[in-house]
Amino acid sequence: MPEQRGKQATPDVKAEWARAYDIYLNAPGDRYDKKNDRTKRIDHVAREMKLTRKQAKRRVRNYEAWQRNIKKGLVTP
Repeated sequence: MPEQRGKQATPDVKAEWARAYDIYLNAPGDRYDKKNDRTKRIDHVAREMKLTRKQAKRRVRNYEAWQRNIKKGLVTP
């Protein structure tokens, strides 16, 4: 189903994914440990957006899949 990301989503949902990913990129992490870095960044997104960790992780993952699908030409931005 990842190839559907971005096709079915509404513009406000996409905007929320983009906001979550922007927070994710600017979040402090652990630059020496890749797994711990992602975990800390997702925790930061959850705190900033007042979401559960699972919801924050899903928004970041959906944004990443959406961008991959745009690159592949499966969906339009």
